[in-house]
Amino acid sequence: MLRSVIAAAISCSIAMISLIIMIVEGTITPEAWALLLVTPIPIAVSITTNPDSVDEASDSMEDWDETNEVETDGNVGDPADAGFDVPVL
Repeated sequence: MLRSVIAAAISCSIAMISLIIMIVEGTITPEAWALLLVTPIPIAVSITTNPDSVDEASDSMEDWDETNEVETDGNVGDPADAGFDVPVL
């Protein structure tokens, strides 16, 4: 919670600095655009580095079901039978 509040404060301050640059210069400068583009980065970092996230690794191992595999004798086969579209040249 604290991390997201800090990230929101940093993003707001970057946006305010960009607005101040626009007001002082009287036009939209590349620096102002660059700051506006950087604005969402602190929030993205705070969301992705959440230490409370749960590792969703599976504890159980399942055997591979090999009954659905199609045995081929080395031929490629017809792509239309496999569901692929035939390209028109």
